[in-house]
Amino acid sequence: MIKKLLPILITFLCYAQINGAEPFRVFKTPQGQSFEGRAVGYEGQTFILVNKSGKFFKVPLKALSQDDQTYLISGARLNRIPKGMPSKPGSTPAPAPSGSLQSAKTEVAEKGIDFHSQIMPILDQKCNECHQAPYEKNGRMMKPKAGLRFDNYEMLMRGFGDDPVIIPGDDGGSILLEVVTLPPDDDMAMPPKGEPLSAEQIDLIRRWILEGATEKPSGKVVSSKAVATASTSTDGETESDKIHKPPPSKKPTFRPGSFFSHIPVMLGVSPEEALAKAMSAKPKPGEPIDFDRHVLPILTERCNDCHHAPYDRSGRMVNPKASLRFDSFTEVMKGNLDGPVVVGNDLEKSRLYSVLILPEDDDLFMPPKGGPVDAEQIDIIKRWITEGAKPSKGSASGTKGGIPAPDEPVSFHNHILPLFEEKCLECHGAPFVKRGRTIKPRAGLRLDSYEWVIKGNLDGTIITPGDHTESALHRVITLDKEDPEIMPPKGGPLSEEEITMIKRWILEGASEQPAATAADPNAQPRVKKAEPATAQVESKSSLLDSLAKRLSTPSRSSLTAAEKTGALVRQLAEKSPLVRAEFSSFASEVEDSNLGAFSGIKNNISHLDVSRTKITDKTLNIAGGYPNLTWINARNTKVSDSGIKHLSKLQYLQYVNLSGTQVSDKGMGDLASIKTLNEVYLWNSKVTESGVEKLRQALPNAKIIF
Repeated sequence: MIKKLLPILITFLCYAQINGAEPFRVFKTPQGQSFEGRAVGYEGQTFILVNKSGKFFKVPLKALSQDDQTYLISGARLNRIPKGMPSKPGSTPAPAPSGSLQSAKTEVAEKGIDFHSQIMPILDQKCNECHQAPYEKNGRMMKPKAGLRFDNYEMLMRGFGDDPVIIPGDDGGSILLEVVTLPPDDDMAMPPKGEPLSAEQIDLIRRWILEGATEKPSGKVVSSKAVATASTSTDGETESDKIHKPPPSKKPTFRPGSFFSHIPVMLGVSPEEALAKAMSAKPKPGEPIDFDRHVLPILTERCNDCHHAPYDRSGRMVNPKASLRFDSFTEVMKGNLDGPVVVGNDLEKSRLYSVLILPEDDDLFMPPKGGPVDAEQIDIIKRWITEGAKPSKGSASGTKGGIPAPDEPVSFHNHILPLFEEKCLECHGAPFVKRGRTIKPRAGLRLDSYEWVIKGNLDGTIITPGDHTESALHRVITLDKEDPEIMPPKGGPLSEEEITMIKRWILEGASEQPAATAADPNAQPRVKKAEPATAQVESKSSLLDSLAKRLSTPSRSSLTAAEKTGALVRQLAEKSPLVRAEFSSFASEVEDSNLGAFSGIKNNISHLDVSRTKITDKTLNIAGGYPNLTWINARNTKVSDSGIKHLSKLQYLQYVNLSGTQVSDKGMGDLASIKTLNEVYLWNSKVTESGVEKLRQALPNAKIIF
């Protein structure tokens, strides 16, 4: 009897060893630390461990002892440890009885795809690491990425705002299916990390959508042939044939009071006016309402998420809701097919105003998200309408997308950028995906934002503010129409009015904000002030270019070694030997010893950011040994006058930020000896006005912020 049961017992024990959960064990690190847990999954070189309380952790394989590494690798090879993130922390899916597999397939064939048993496991495995319900981590509330939750059917179908990610019956219009079928090198491809969805998983999601995307099987069964037909467009284009372009990037927002949130003001422009154009300004008592200064900022903040200009998102044109645009005076007054939304002097016929004052539970209440518009802002819109709903006097809003009046300063956003969008972005836009291949902008030049236009490309800048004769952009648009280098290369050359507009913008300073006065297109270019030449720097090349010519590119191993302390080390350009080193993450934990890892690249460091760290004067002593350092930021650190002495050894230092430090008047003598300085920041330090005045006398050409 025992002999007969022995093979069965051995088979059972082997099955239990292979399919059972890994036992708890004590894992150790090379530093001697230990913790108890068991392995429940892995992704690449990272293993997922769970402790006895059910909390799980991602642990890099190399962070464990050699014995633990051998154990985990063996478990993965023998399939004891499953690949991927477990659907529930600490749980191991039980194997389905083999006898039920065929009946399950038969049930699916008869009733269709079941959301809970077939779609939800895919979302759990591939999506819910980022798109789960909010949870607390290290005392901080972690919210789902992009506000999207996939942890249940209701949240999945809700999408984000008014934009669903699933459209029942329409696989082509369902964003979820679109992003999981993008090429892996596309910035919008999902999931962003780990293995992409398999063909079988994508097929299941597509069939589920085509069957109606219901929570329970709909009874509508879509055949494999229908799925194959749906995945190919009617004109023969497959998913990889589509052109996927990103939506226009939004400008970053900064917390109030941030240094980066300041508004640049051109010379001759009232700071109050510049601030009013960039932000929502409150009208003074008795002041007439100005559209650009008072109304447009409100519409931009509260309405333009839905009522924006059309843009391309992943090969699909996203149009403004209800065909209404609120991005300029002209578009606001145009209304839509239902008629105008603003009628001067008539609040009853002005639908823009009436939807703002509806009860919040009314279906027509606007805006639909973000809460109601402030009563003060509603009053501004009300007053503007009752005053006649007039455009701003001398505003660029009325000429947006066209040619400004001769006495109207050129606006980059209202005049230059619309021209670029029409004539240039086919070749010089953001990278996009076509037939599975990323198409980059021609010549590495992007013209889709002010920052990119001013940046130029690897050949240099294309705009020289104040001088159109030195601006490559103006040169290529004024070539003979038969010249092969003329731009744009197709569609005909720019008109005389368009060329003059670009010329005027350059003469006015090529600023992002309009200049104070319009430039005469026949005026001579601004004469540049002669800059003093140094013995080390050639007059026709920048300091960084000159330094780069004397250096070799740092090796990958030396850059990797420098980043082991948590620093971010990046080359200034793709082939530049100069690098920027900064501690942007965990700055509060960085000490003087962290800079020891930079010894292999000390000759290559041109920019060093140690702001908000725990460094002392010892770090400035180390930085004094970086012979090609041109820029250092030690803001909000413990450095003092003693550390400044070490910087005086640097031959090329141009920028130093000592705001919020212990530096005092005593250190100004050492700073004054660095004649190459052209920017010094001493705000909130211990330096007095007397010390700053002496420094200004010693460095008359430097910008000193105190």
